[in-house]
Amino acid sequence: MDGPLMLERVLGHAKDADWHDRLHALEHLGGLEQVSIPEAEAARKRFRIATDRGRDCAIALPRDQMLMDGSVLYCRDGLAIVARIDGGARMRLVPATVADALRLGHWCGNLHWKVVFGPGWMDVVLDGPEARYRERLRDLAGLARFTIEDPP
Repeated sequence: MDGPLMLERVLGHAKDADWHDRLHALEHLGGLEQVSIPEAEAARKRFRIATDRGRDCAIALPRDQMLMDGSVLYCRDGLAIVARIDGGARMRLVPATVADALRLGHWCGNLHWKVVFGPGWMDVVLDGPEARYRERLRDLAGLARFTIEDPP
């Protein structure tokens, strides 16, 4: 039995003009496959996954590359594989000051929470019940001022 197809680097992005046209043509020929990756797992560099057509793949990315929705991971011999990042539930944290943001970021990092940063906010990618996250944040309430909002 053959081993998994090795996907060892991000070749480009599906929205780039050159890739868009090439992927569109391959899709019409039945040569486009996708790997659906939960958002909480997208930061990992090495893991096994199957495409939407059951092809066994092993992702092993260099440290300087990140998976994003639309990352082209393979394109050869009439086959292209594109990553699709499944957006999960999130909870938005908005710190009151920069000092609060540092404490909040440190706290979330120590808990190994997956986060996405934006201007003045951070979204925690929920990998379980939101109540569990809120409970852990109550312990931080005396150390950092922040509000919890619903992400847009």
